[in-house]
Amino acid sequence: MPKLTLDGQEFEVAPGTTILQAALSRGSIVPHYCYHPGLSIAGNCRMCLVEVEKAPKLVIACATPVTDGMVVKSHSERVKTAQAAVMEFLLINHPLDCTICDQAGECRLQEYAVEHGSGRSRYVEPKVLLNKAVDIGRNVMLDQERCIQCSRCVRFCDEVSKTSELAFFQRGSQTMIGVYPGKRLDNPYSGNTVDICPVGALTLKQFRFQTRVWYLKNTPTICAGCARGCNVLVAVGLQNEMWTTRGQFDDGIKRIVPRVNGAVNGHWMCDEGRLSYLDLDKTPRIATAEAPVGTAIEWDVAVARVAAALIPAAKSGRAAAIFSPRQTSESIWAWKQLFASLGTVRTGVRQLAHGKDDAILIRADRGANSAGASFILGEQATEEAVRSAISGGEVDLLIVFGDPLNPADTATLDGATRARVGKLFHVGPFADANARSAELALPVAAWAEEDGSFVNFEGRVQWTRRCHLPRGEGRPGWRVALDVAHAAGVELPAWTSSGEVLDDLADAGGVYGGVSEKGLGLLGMAPAAMTAAGA
Repeated sequence: MPKLTLDGQEFEVAPGTTILQAALSRGSIVPHYCYHPGLSIAGNCRMCLVEVEKAPKLVIACATPVTDGMVVKSHSERVKTAQAAVMEFLLINHPLDCTICDQAGECRLQEYAVEHGSGRSRYVEPKVLLNKAVDIGRNVMLDQERCIQCSRCVRFCDEVSKTSELAFFQRGSQTMIGVYPGKRLDNPYSGNTVDICPVGALTLKQFRFQTRVWYLKNTPTICAGCARGCNVLVAVGLQNEMWTTRGQFDDGIKRIVPRVNGAVNGHWMCDEGRLSYLDLDKTPRIATAEAPVGTAIEWDVAVARVAAALIPAAKSGRAAAIFSPRQTSESIWAWKQLFASLGTVRTGVRQLAHGKDDAILIRADRGANSAGASFILGEQATEEAVRSAISGGEVDLLIVFGDPLNPADTATLDGATRARVGKLFHVGPFADANARSAELALPVAAWAEEDGSFVNFEGRVQWTRRCHLPRGEGRPGWRVALDVAHAAGVELPAWTSSGEVLDDLADAGGVYGGVSEKGLGLLGMAPAAMTAAGA
């Protein structure tokens, strides 16, 4: 293990570690643009210059491996002078448009100009003018003047998506980033180029000019787009009526960006998951208990009506329920406990599969909690089994749980199937097609409005967090089950949080044995870890 002395502190690093990696691992700030831990090393921005004892000149920290006994200074006067020169060079042709740039507030060019720049420029000639607001893809806009040629986006398209749409063109001061002729940046992971751009050269169309980043609240949670369970940060607006900036009058979701988890999604996420929040606003929400949809009734009256119909149907074994694979495990567990207390209720989980798995992240199974639902209800609990029972005239009452992310993914009944079901209740956030055909609908929290856990396709349990309050009278699914249980005279545990429901689920053993909200943390719990914990 080579030993490195960095700014007076000696420590050991693994063989092959670069100076920059060693510095970052110790929390030492060495400025850099082109280096990204998920990409190959390019060494072209020259911002990470450091002084190495006995070296004739400064070296770039990102591409220089540590050798035993190496002594490095990252804040010497030589280093500061060089970094100021690099900053002056990068800003020569950069436009002064921070006031309208989406990157403002997250821009490393701004930050490093203050921290490492000289505060002045000796360049008095006209700036090189390039193309602005160039539509290069379905989701991405390009401003060539802002590009500092770090090549992160080019390397991403070459190494990760392997689609190679981007490249540098021309030479010298005329060098510009762009797409190859006849190509567009339309690969399924194009939004990641926006995330890794250290300046505002690449911006996301759906977030462009919507709000300022300092008006956002970021919540670490889990994407519900597919069975991968990518770790993400969901940014919602900070609602304040006194602000006049556009987009600050609501606490709705403004954007989703990936959160690093090497065991799940690395540094990336797909565009489908990134933009999945847009579906939350396409269909009207169920604001209160309604019977039918469009006619509001009191909550207590609604749950009493559901309980009164469910009790005899469950006792006779003629009740059924279709769950969404995007419901939290806590909601599914609470409803299972209720059904078991009342009698026999056939349960099935909707299958959401389209396309195919790719070699990066995307899973054909679009159910973020398909594995969790299967663990709780059993592998035989399928939507097809419930529909078969309906066709056989074995179901008098059906509860359909609406999809909490995309209303188009909620199970629906055709006319003939609906006619075979005497009573149809809908429990979901959206006034979707199934809700409109139900005789009663209870609103629940949508994705990003409820705490709970998902189990991804690899068996990893992860905690999804509420990003803003549910709309209207919506509440967590487990809370609705508890209300119906009370109306039915069933004694369920007096849960007050999703974490308490998870504790009950963990006590039941199986793959959830030893799992707790605190134990899941920000990165979740792997199957092997669960086994070691007593699963």
